[in-house]
Amino acid sequence: MRKKLGRTLAWAVTLGLLYYVFRSISFTQVMAAFGSAAAWSVPVFVLLVLGVYLGDCFAIWKTFGWFVARLSFREVLVVRGATYLLALVNYTVGQGAIVYFVNRSRGVPLLRGTAAVLLIMGINILLLLLFASVGLLIAPDLPPALRRIMLGAYVALAVYLVLLVLRPRWLTSRPIFDVLFAAGLSGHLRALLVRIPHISVLMVFTYTSLSAFGVHVPVAQAILYLPVIYFISVLPIAVMGLGTTQAALIYFLSGYVPGATPAAAKAAIVAASLGAQAVALVVQATLGAFCIRNQLARNLRRPASTT
Repeated sequence: MRKKLGRTLAWAVTLGLLYYVFRSISFTQVMAAFGSAAAWSVPVFVLLVLGVYLGDCFAIWKTFGWFVARLSFREVLVVRGATYLLALVNYTVGQGAIVYFVNRSRGVPLLRGTAAVLLIMGINILLLLLFASVGLLIAPDLPPALRRIMLGAYVALAVYLVLLVLRPRWLTSRPIFDVLFAAGLSGHLRALLVRIPHISVLMVFTYTSLSAFGVHVPVAQAILYLPVIYFISVLPIAVMGLGTTQAALIYFLSGYVPGATPAAAKAAIVAASLGAQAVALVVQATLGAFCIRNQLARNLRRPASTT
């Protein structure tokens, strides 16, 4: 009942935000924006989506190898690719399937694998915060709301670092936090470094998709705004980030479409976002369908006694 209510609310938020986005633009304007996309858009998008996939797999491979169990890079490629069919709905579900895989193939307790996923999710947020901070140093303007978001994130980070150093017994005694405390500061730094390729290619993908549709964002502003937009888009309040992503992109980037009316600028951003997301969905679904036919992925669907 709770899951059904959650899905219903997510769809309600998605439809509400999409209505808000399309209230000020017409379908004709969005289609016109699609027609003005650069000729190189689709092949370049495909290559960049594959780059995001490889960057994600590399970070998972290293992080799980350090703190959970050693996996071959081929195993991570196959399992991560297979879980894209689930991750299209929720990124965390895809990571959870990898936890299930290491439990079945390496005998790793589920809580320990889950702790590694928590580490990966925390590292993602931390890296987005650091990228946004770099943009803050070189960007001339900063919306007050964004300043408050970053300040709150740094306060939360400070609290986390204090707990990591002090290692209070009431936290270290809980298995779910085992990997986090065992990693320590040096482990967190290593996990952060291997996640950089993934987030970097993701930012290049978004920046390129916007450029292909005539949205020319200065590099400084892109470094500042894109991590915040990603943070908003992965909040579990909408289906596949639809609505939240487009609303955030319009809020931060609608002023970077030279010579366009406000409505045309919004249409270009919506077309860029939906076009890039459509290509990503097709590529990820194709990867998922291909990988799930692999023996490693088929083992995930068998009863534990036959594996």
